[in-house]
Amino acid sequence: MVLRQQQPPTADFVDAFQETIIPSAIPSSEFIDWDDIEAAIKNYEPQIEAIRDLEDTTEQAFIDGLADALMDADDTRKWIDFYFEILGERGNKYSAREGLWKFYDVQRAIDSGTRTEAVSLAEVLQEMGLQYVVDRVDIRDHYRGMLVGMETHARKNRQGTCFENAVESALSIIIDTLSENGYSAELEAEYTTAYNDQSGQKKTVDFAVFVNDRLAVVVEANCYKGGGSKPSEIRRSYNHVASRMRADDVEFVWVTDGQGWAKSLTNVLRQSYEDITDVYNLHQVEHELGDDILAYVESEC
Repeated sequence: MVLRQQQPPTADFVDAFQETIIPSAIPSSEFIDWDDIEAAIKNYEPQIEAIRDLEDTTEQAFIDGLADALMDADDTRKWIDFYFEILGERGNKYSAREGLWKFYDVQRAIDSGTRTEAVSLAEVLQEMGLQYVVDRVDIRDHYRGMLVGMETHARKNRQGTCFENAVESALSIIIDTLSENGYSAELEAEYTTAYNDQSGQKKTVDFAVFVNDRLAVVVEANCYKGGGSKPSEIRRSYNHVASRMRADDVEFVWVTDGQGWAKSLTNVLRQSYEDITDVYNLHQVEHELGDDILAYVESEC
């Protein structure tokens, strides 16, 4: 059984879906997480103030100053991370033609009192250009700019979070509608349920809709700004999940959206509808899914 009350031909469904997709789930107001950026700057205030004292010094004084700060640090690794982040490097190690510096090993040596290790790392940082940066720019502004540049990677995760938040808001309205119609309805995020078979396997879904204390509908939510193989892989996976869920009398809904579905994923969208059927974009969730779930619940009851 499926939820959709209206099941148009595949071509009509694809046209209606693509006409109402959203290009991205991220609102312009959340394009950059300014609060997170300012919090990151505040987190490094002691390091920023200390390195500002090394402006316009000699090369040797700069190296000695970095080494002194590392030797005096309560949290050596935090200072190491800060110095390298100013130069656009994040991770657990730094590698160059001259060698490899594993930060844990460096930290351990410095914490044991080995000043030569601190000096060696300071020399590497100076050679990389840390002194050049300190002498020519405001460190806070520079670091802020670095973090803005790193937002490109952060937005990959934010895309999913924003979309899940939008879907959750729409589902909450559906829950309210079910309640207004006399049903005991609840919505739970990140719900794990076991399949009703001998496999012992479990599935964690983005959202679960309970009606009269029974798991009635599960929802997975994904947004794609571009094409690629991932949506096709997800489609095959969700087709399998949908079959198993429906065998347990639980309806499976895939809510998906994004510019990726406009043209490049047309074939995947067509196959998804033919296999799963209960595929909705955010617009369809807001205008169709509530009526579909209500009709399904009424028929079940």
